[in-house]
Amino acid sequence: MGLHRLLGFTAAVPAPSALTAFYGELGLGGSPTTGFTGSDGGASVLVDEGDFRRLIRVEFGCQGPEDIDAAAARLTDGGAAPVVGDGELRVVDPASRVELVVRVADVAPTPAPASLVVPNAPGATVRADERAPAVFAGPRPPRRLGHLVIGTPALTETRDLLVQGLGLKLSDEIDGVIAFLRCSPDHHNVALVESPVPLLQHYSWECDDVDHVGHSASALLRPDPSRHTWGLGRHFAGSNFYWYLRDPAGSYLELYSDLDQILDDEAWELRGRTPFDFEHVANSWGPDLPLEFIVPPDLDQLQAAWAER
Repeated sequence: MGLHRLLGFTAAVPAPSALTAFYGELGLGGSPTTGFTGSDGGASVLVDEGDFRRLIRVEFGCQGPEDIDAAAARLTDGGAAPVVGDGELRVVDPASRVELVVRVADVAPTPAPASLVVPNAPGATVRADERAPAVFAGPRPPRRLGHLVIGTPALTETRDLLVQGLGLKLSDEIDGVIAFLRCSPDHHNVALVESPVPLLQHYSWECDDVDHVGHSASALLRPDPSRHTWGLGRHFAGSNFYWYLRDPAGSYLELYSDLDQILDDEAWELRGRTPFDFEHVANSWGPDLPLEFIVPPDLDQLQAAWAER
């Protein structure tokens, strides 16, 4: 029982039309008001207009009304002030300023498996006298929204609200730096990073494999190379391949594949959750973490905008 999936998030940006056009290039379906989704549907990104970019709301699905009642009790015991009504729970995190919503939702349908091809390798030729199928593939929409990363000025407090209050689980963490939380088998559906101001640091769309990541990222970069931010590489936490691009609003969009899946909490704690430290906070291999990923170029504007609110 409890939370079982990410339903999506809502962001405010100064120019929704530019972000909508960018999502069209990526191949997402939907609209700002109905939500943008990948080819499998599922979790969605809704877009509002605002005077500066910010994350407004994150929504989670639970199995039944009893899960809402249990979360409300935990939050109240922890000193929060949840609002329950119309079949959902709402609570605002004081640190990140994000409204967190829990409502009853169907379990996400099992997606059709990708048509993966075993590659040639030393001593194991499985494809003879022909080119790899991946070289003929082209860019295509990502499968689904997988996770988002929230910048918060009080990481521990935000983490405790999500874990102890709402019921997300902790997958990996460097205390005071980054925390990876899950509400599904995915290694993380929400991650938290320390930030001077609240922000949507990045959000991530799942692809079939690393070639899908490469084809789709390349298609976005060819008309505008300045969109490139970080990649290609493989993360340590979560183990996934990644490639990050800058969206028109200033947040980072990640295309990823091969994320760790946690089906048995005890098994993960015994053999999956390996030591995670500063040496691996960025990746296992790939380019160095760019400074703008830690200090966004629009930080001064965001600080001024939050100061006025």
